Amino acid sequence: MKIDKNVRLDQFTTLQVGGVADYFIDVTTMEELREACLFAKQTGRPPLILGGGSNLLVSDDGYRGAVLHIRISGRDYASDARDYVSPEETVYLTVGAGETFDDVVAETVSKGLWGLENLSSIPGTAGATPVQNVGAYGIEISELIVQVEAVHTTTGEQKIFLNEECGFSYRDSFFKTEVGRLWVITAVTFRLSKTPRPKLSYNDLSPLRKNEDVSIDAVRAHVQAVRATKFPDWTKVGTAGSFFKNPIITPAHFKQLQTLYPDLPGYEQADGRIKVSLGWILDKVCELKGYRIDNVGLYDKQALVLVAYDGATATGVKKFTEEIKEKVRAATEVFIECEVQFV
Repeated sequence: MKIDKNVRLDQFTTLQVGGVADYFIDVTTMEELREACLFAKQTGRPPLILGGGSNLLVSDDGYRGAVLHIRISGRDYASDARDYVSPEETVYLTVGAGETFDDVVAETVSKGLWGLENLSSIPGTAGATPVQNVGAYGIEISELIVQVEAVHTTTGEQKIFLNEECGFSYRDSFFKTEVGRLWVITAVTFRLSKTPRPKLSYNDLSPLRKNEDVSIDAVRAHVQAVRATKFPDWTKVGTAGSFFKNPIITPAHFKQLQTLYPDLPGYEQADGRIKVSLGWILDKVCELKGYRIDNVGLYDKQALVLVAYDGATATGVKKFTEEIKEKVRAATEVFIECEVQFV
């Protein structure tokens, strides 16, 4: 196991900001993970778990401890009989946590395995997807996860979390709780289908509904095209994609807002509350699309996306997000939260 010292973290996050970590360890095997956790314990601080860095805002002061960069690989396809689903049409894919998620999506599409195609072009690693319960275009990753394998950072215990043990909710999971953060995800198993199962309810996918026999390749290509119009290229500019969560409000609050803004999109949730489009509010109500302060701004094609331009700092990003929150609260009495985790 190699331990690097004083490593800049801006090069490992898609926002491209952040200070220096005292220690940085690339973890490629279970044995290395256990060794790295023991080393981190000696520093007196919990390890910072890093995947693709697409959902982190790291302080300009960096991290006074050990960063564990999870790069565990592997893809295993199996067609065994589980649950109630016929093994003739179901494939279970177990993916190492360090695999690039979009590479996994691309491979499943090439094999004609339905399930992940709506989540095309999302940056980050497979192991990070359960933490955030990643979702896009009418799909949440929790709908496809069978189980999550993880290792406890202090005890070394290895455990399999079944789907119902993961505490999934909108952009949330057990792994974001204080207790859950003590677990490092090492692998995720997804349930995929050989039988075409297109999910096209999301408005942006409506053009695909015209074709009764839409192909999985067409779904992925369409999602990629839509995302290209809404998100900047994260390899060229600092961004974490959608920076804020879409807020979920009471029906009464939604009705009140609709009297002022009749076109405000809202989606009823299982508990009766309404999830509203924050991108619409930022654009149509607050008129903040393209709004910028110094080196931080909202993307001019999608207001939900924050962009950190050259010279941006974590301090500047955080200050900017607080101003955006206050503008939304003042205009709508809606309190918004960040998807991105602050370190």
